[in-house]
Amino acid sequence: MSESTYSLIFRGDLVPGFTTTDVKANLARLFKAGPDTVEKLFSGRPLALKKGLSQAQAEQLRAKLAQMGAQCALKAEGAPAAQPAAAPVAQAEPAPAAPEPATPAAEPVAGDSWSLAPMAGNLVKESERAQKESVQVRVDHLSLKPAEGNLVDENEQARKQPVAVNVPDWQLD
Repeated sequence: MSESTYSLIFRGDLVPGFTTTDVKANLARLFKAGPDTVEKLFSGRPLALKKGLSQAQAEQLRAKLAQMGAQCALKAEGAPAAQPAAAPVAQAEPAPAAPEPATPAAEPVAGDSWSLAPMAGNLVKESERAQKESVQVRVDHLSLKPAEGNLVDENEQARKQPVAVNVPDWQLD
């Protein structure tokens, strides 16, 4: 029986601690590709970066890409794609894979579920943010006192009049 082969699938997921810019630069250096080609890798759709690898080769390439900040999943050829080590990118429906950098072959990947996309900036545009007026608070009546003794002044304390208690049947010796 022949040895099973694997594909290395990339969806644009990042290893925590890496920025999109850094990972794109690392992948451009690794694949010797231009910015347009690398940008296609970050479309959010699953892409087969390399096909026909043995398990050892696939694991080695996956580890190298993880060191560069790119999370990849291994997929046994002829089987649904495996989930990457950390959170995958959000995806509504499985989409066919775009061409890999070396060969123009596309491959659909099924069985993906919803998840969070990597943080790549603010989700709300500056023009969509609610503008709030600044509030001026008067603080000229406040002061700082050293933290010793009673922090409330004598004139600020409420005084209660002592209650007169009449106890004629008590006998104290």
